[in-house]
Amino acid sequence: MLNWPLPGGTSLHFVGGALAGIMLGPLLGFLTMFLVLFIQCLVFHDGGITALGANVLNMAIIDVLVGYLLYRGFIKIFGAKNSVRTVSAFLGGWLGIVLAGLACGLEIGYSPSFPYGVTITVPVMVGWHAILGVVEGIITASVVMYLVRKAPHLVFSEKGGVS
Repeated sequence: MLNWPLPGGTSLHFVGGALAGIMLGPLLGFLTMFLVLFIQCLVFHDGGITALGANVLNMAIIDVLVGYLLYRGFIKIFGAKNSVRTVSAFLGGWLGIVLAGLACGLEIGYSPSFPYGVTITVPVMVGWHAILGVVEGIITASVVMYLVRKAPHLVFSEKGGVS
């Protein structure tokens, strides 16, 4: 819930969807992020009930799925070396938030209620999320690598939930 306002009335913030997908797998990652967004919406009035569906699509589905698939794909192709895990977790965190920002920019830009079109909303959302995505990627990679070293059984494995 650390938000930075963006021009046009929206905001930028850390998400953690890729980290949830990498740690818990896609289904539990979806559920976890949905519950986080639901509580933020109802208890803290962050996002609002009318934006909950779009927020769930962007942060609980797109971000989780992109982060999870990128991480698992890199490990499947290049192996489970620590360097591969670090790079794939970073890229999953970065690309997950950037694509979630892209989806949000499209949703806002095509909304008849918003005064700006996609030619404004997409560059603003993607640009700022690409910058913040670097920090999100670093945090994601740091947490994943810490868990791989200290508690590898907490990182999701295809062979049987968490490994």
